[in-house]
Amino acid sequence: CVIIIVARLVVEKGFRELLAAMRNLDAELWVVGERLSSDHDKNIGRDVEAVLRDPFVSQRIKFLGQRDDVPELLRAADIFVLPSYREGMPRSIIEAMMTGLPVVATDIRGSREEVCHGSTGYLVSVGSVEELRKALSELIKDETLRGSMGTAGLERARRTFDEKIVLARQISELSL
Repeated sequence: CVIIIVARLVVEKGFRELLAAMRNLDAELWVVGERLSSDHDKNIGRDVEAVLRDPFVSQRIKFLGQRDDVPELLRAADIFVLPSYREGMPRSIIEAMMTGLPVVATDIRGSREEVCHGSTGYLVSVGSVEELRKALSELIKDETLRGSMGTAGLERARRTFDEKIVLARQISELSL
């Protein structure tokens, strides 16, 4: 089972909690992204180094860096995760839903507007390694659940976040 995260490599994206949760999960994690020179949040370099030194965990966590083939990587994965501390309206969750992936994200603004807890994925408390581990574990163990949540997420993304629908809604609301 492959879990994927597409995010900048900074603390506020929840990497410390995700890496800790991975210690007890029977899955592989693909980390897509890098730290930007403009990032002001704390670096997770030491956390990455610790993972790479641990042979038990390092075999299951792949740091893929900045990629141009994110849609293909999303389609090859089984679960999308974004345990951020704060977000606006995370496009990465919508992109994951558009590829039919169930999503595990933190219960914060933006993410909670996109993910329907128990239907398209799970929302967990910010900073809770145990809730994150439990939600991911449930999806890892149940392929049927992953499929049904992924399908529900795809339908929701098409119905709610399609660019044409969003623009038409904005034009209508603004009476243009």
